Formats: sequence, C-alpha cells, structure tokens
Amino acid sequence: MAPYRALDHVVIRLRAVEPLWSLLAGELGLPVSWPLQHSAFASFGWINVGNTNLELWAARDDADMPPEAQPPRVQGLALDPADLDASIAQLAGRGIACKAPRAYRTPDASGASVINFTNAVLLDLSSDACCVFFCAWDAAGTIYPWPEKLDAPQRRARDAEVFQASAGGPLGLVGLQRIGLAVPDEAEASARWRALTASPQGPIALMPDIAVALGPGRHPFATIESLCFGVRSLPQARAFLAERQLLEASSPDELVLSRHACAGLDLRFVEAPRGAGASD
Repeated sequence: MAPYRALDHVVIRLRAVEPLWSLLAGELGLPVSWPLQHSAFASFGWINVGNTNLELWAARDDADMPPEAQPPRVQGLALDPADLDASIAQLAGRGIACKAPRAYRTPDASGASVINFTNAVLLDLSSDACCVFFCAWDAAGTIYPWPEKLDAPQRRARDAEVFQASAGGPLGLVGLQRIGLAVPDEAEASARWRALTASPQGPIALMPDIAVALGPGRHPFATIESLCFGVRSLPQARAFLAERQLLEASSPDELVLSRHACAGLDLRFVEAPRGAGASD
C-alpha cells in the first residue's frame, strides 16, 4: 500500500508565471483552484487539471536549483499523506529516508500561530532539481484563498466538481497520466519508486491513473522531463491546438504542446482510456 492518498500538486518552476497561466487558465479553459498571487518571495497559483493541481511558481531567486537545471522546469511532486508520521515510518521500513518534517506557520486573526502545511522531503527520491515531498495540509491554516476551511480530501472533492463542470476545457482534458523522469541510474531509481508506490512489477503507478516513466538522464541527479495528460479525443485536441498554432509535434498517438507557448516545458497529450478522469 502506498503511504499517501493522492498526488496533491505538481510544482512547475518558471521565470514568470503569467504566460503559462494565461495559456492554461485562459486559452485552454482549465479551472483555477488557487488564484494567482504575488508576494515578496514568489508569484504563484494553482491550475486544476482534474486528478491533481499544477502549482505555477516563479521565485524571486532560483539559487536553490542547480545551475544546469534552472527554470523553466517541473521541479516538485507533492504527495498527500493521511498521517505524516505514519507515512514517514512506513517509508523508513522500505529503506527510504525522509527529511525531518517542517511546518509552515502564520498568525491567525487572534495572533495565534497556526500551521498551514507541513512538508517532509523524501530524500532518497529527491534532488534540488526534482523534489518529491509529503505535503500535509491543515484545514485551520490562514493562507488559503478559499473562504471555507477544507482538509485535503475535501478540497480535492470540491476541485473534482469544478473540473467536471468545466468538461476539461476545449481540449477535453481528463487528467495527468504520465510523469517522465530522467535518472542517472534506472535500476536504482526503479527500485526506490517501486518501494514508494508499492508497484512491485509492471508500470510504476504513482496513482492508479498516473504512471511514472523512467529514462536515462543527462545529469548526475534526477529531473522531471515531461508531463503527459489524457484527453477524451485526440483528433479533437489536435484540431484545437493546430488551429491556434499550439502544436510542437503530432503523431497518431501523441501530441506535444508548442514549447514556445508553454515556457519551454515538455507537455504532451494522449487519448485517455474510455471512462477515465474525474470529469466523466
């Protein structure tokens, strides 16, 4: 059994948030689950893609990332644990070490310090360019942009309803289906990802509908190289993208979004299995 309930969100590091935000929330019609915000340290917001959220993040300083793996790139995978301490202990039993949990706190209206979320990095699966971490949300937090106090499962249920109403936008998006991961040692990475996901054989299933695909990397550390999304109809998606000159490449089974339009990222589309997705 996997020590987490869901892929809570995917962190995409960018030089500027606005161009990709405009494409995803504007032209592609995907719902916003966390409105775009600007702070002293970063600009950020969340786009709902059905079975997870994309967090678009443009930091004021990217010194935390390797010089050879600077933005734009997909940097993080945030996993939602039902019980953070139990999840860390479960992974320790599988030979995967986690960093000590770190809580992010802010004052509430009374001045009392409350926890917004607690992160714990999975050290044996992470690098500065690819951070896999537990993210345990606290419904009492003060930073959330929605008025109701929701825990992570309640928020996902709300987001699923909103996504269903959107019908996945004009692309007919169903959800994230595959994460392309480049690694220096495929055998070692496979063993660790299988231990995390409890996928002893066959595809590495991060979630039942989201696979992790490993391939050889160019760096001595892991990098997330691509995200592949499912759509209801590949011909429909192809026609929509081609009409707007948003296609980088097209084959009978896969579409690649124009890198010029998506800040240089590798974003792809395949036809989803019939009946797949939160919006069906």
